[in-house]
Amino acid sequence: MIIVRTPYRLTLGGGSTDLPAYYEKFGGFIFAVTINLYLYVGLNRPPFDDRIRLKYFEIEEVDDVEELSHKLVKYALKRLGIDKKIDMFSLADIPDKTGLGSSSTFLVGLLNALHTLKGDNFSRRDLAEEAFHIATQDAKCPEGKQDFYLASFGNFCILEIDKDGKVDVANAKISRRTQEEFERKTLLFYTGVRRSNAEILTEQQVNVRENQQYAIELKHQVKKIGREILDIFEAGNGLDDFGRLMDEHWQVKKGMSNKMSNPIFDEIYTKVRKNGVLGGKIAGAGGGGFFMVYCQDGYQEAVRKVFAEYNYREIPFQVDSTGTQVLLHRSRLV
Repeated sequence: MIIVRTPYRLTLGGGSTDLPAYYEKFGGFIFAVTINLYLYVGLNRPPFDDRIRLKYFEIEEVDDVEELSHKLVKYALKRLGIDKKIDMFSLADIPDKTGLGSSSTFLVGLLNALHTLKGDNFSRRDLAEEAFHIATQDAKCPEGKQDFYLASFGNFCILEIDKDGKVDVANAKISRRTQEEFERKTLLFYTGVRRSNAEILTEQQVNVRENQQYAIELKHQVKKIGREILDIFEAGNGLDDFGRLMDEHWQVKKGMSNKMSNPIFDEIYTKVRKNGVLGGKIAGAGGGGFFMVYCQDGYQEAVRKVFAEYNYREIPFQVDSTGTQVLLHRSRLV
């Protein structure tokens, strides 16, 4: 039995510049952090038959890997040459399709478990790149690089993405005091809206590939704001300017697609801005999932009351520093 735990992420700066359409022309930049909300993947090799079993929000039981409906699992098994006699399951702290990188988190965790099962020698970079290749090349998903790298490496993470796709990974130099300020002043609320990010990401990639200057300039602005946010975190002189830059980022991000927000989200944002919030955004590609806001000290309860009016549940979190990790690896005694 193998059990792997992999964290979800919050993007703090540079979001969407990790998409191939952009970084292949201009290079990408991401500053993000993983949090203590997790997805768990379990594997077992039962001895009584050779079937493939998969349990997530659906249950699949097949004789041939090609019969699997779950594309990411099918291509992961094929890539690693596992074609029979395996049970797999996943459990998660949050629903999928909510903007925190669910599918990428799952795939990195699954690959970690499968390589552990085979006794392979592999690195965190290997996991991230293999997962990115499976998702984008095999399963044809319109994904960027960041979710795979964040799930693999964890912590406050800086990604510098070259035009050829090579990723330079570094831990941001952030003090304990700054981390605690971030955890205290940043609030996360679940909207109850689940949606696929594929349409929004595809739209953005098409716009950049067609050299639409407006779309490209918006991504340039997002990258610039992201670097400024990283500087604020590493300076350690307080994060209120991060909140103000979040507001600037959100206005830019909404210009990328009319699917980023909706009238209810805009209404809530206007209210919380009057109650101590300096900035915020819908996590991930937009359109639903989680609402992240940064508020001044002393205003947290007022902000919570606004979200409670809309029955949005707060999700407490702290920074995760581990990335994907094997929690259990126990062989069957013979």
